[in-house]
Amino acid sequence: MKKYLLLALLPLLYACSDSPNRNRGINYDEVFAKDTQGLDILTGQFSHNIDRIWGVNELLVASRKDYVKYTDSFYTRSHVSFDEGNIVIETQKDLNRLHNAIVHTLLMGSDAKGIDLFASGDVPISSRPFLLGQVVDNNGQQIANQFIAGNFATYLIQNKLQTRRLQNGNTVQFVAIPMIANHVEVRAQKYLPLVRKAAQRYGIDESLILGIMQTESSFNPYAISYANAIGLMQVVPHTAGRDIFAMKGRSGQPSARHLYDPANNIDAGVSYLWILQNQYLNGITNPTSKRFAMISAYNSGAGAVLRVFDNDKDEAIYKINQMYPEQVYRILTTAHPSSQARNYLLKVDQAQKKFRVRR
Repeated sequence: MKKYLLLALLPLLYACSDSPNRNRGINYDEVFAKDTQGLDILTGQFSHNIDRIWGVNELLVASRKDYVKYTDSFYTRSHVSFDEGNIVIETQKDLNRLHNAIVHTLLMGSDAKGIDLFASGDVPISSRPFLLGQVVDNNGQQIANQFIAGNFATYLIQNKLQTRRLQNGNTVQFVAIPMIANHVEVRAQKYLPLVRKAAQRYGIDESLILGIMQTESSFNPYAISYANAIGLMQVVPHTAGRDIFAMKGRSGQPSARHLYDPANNIDAGVSYLWILQNQYLNGITNPTSKRFAMISAYNSGAGAVLRVFDNDKDEAIYKINQMYPEQVYRILTTAHPSSQARNYLLKVDQAQKKFRVRR
């Protein structure tokens, strides 16, 4: 289980956008990081509650690829690791509380709008569970309703219950539920109609969209980062969100509620790819070189990508156009000042190849 210790909550909201006035000599990993700096909606009171109840080194919070929900005044929590394909539900209360948390987690919906992951309370049971098809019960049956979920919860508590002791002396009872082997592909399939619609609307390859979605959130609709990037494609409202709204002739920025809607989020993320392709990186002539630059820019901003080649935008584009795509890729994965941005291009390119093959 991943533990997240928050030593400071100072928002650095630079991800998924371009900022032209960044100075040389700063720590680019801090500037470009999407999920390593101050999640501004995570209050000090929330972390205080967790420290008080669970003890030090036990702070577990929602992130890009981890769904975490506390219930029972923070004494029970559910953790879905969408990367690792594992669900852990644990409580310091009685087994009835654990049973309830198992059922609510297995039957939670895919609509994250209005769900406060940093408050204590059950997520509503859905008639269309988000985890449907990603988890099976002890009989190999899909968990589609409360009857099946309740029976599975009873089985887990009777046969798979584990305990551990916290540093503060409290005892935790928990169950671990593995997801099926191809859980990522199952989630991707859920969003394929929306991806195809956006791909056609903006002229962006659907395999690229899927590759970015997997890298950003592992198709977790509840995704939130410490940079306040939201949803499946991790759109930051006050940066990329403003660009997207401006492109659509709207003022201001999208709300968190707007971006937690999967259709809105995918449209916003693909809109931003269109902006990168047709505005910020428009002068790059080779489509493969432009794709590499777009992927890197989605993470760190177009200005940061171009400055890898030259401080002058036009000169940077000229230099890129003199290179083979393989050279552009090598430079962006070795010379970009942010290690996160370097790794990001590697990950998205690999994920895109996988989805391109499976189309």
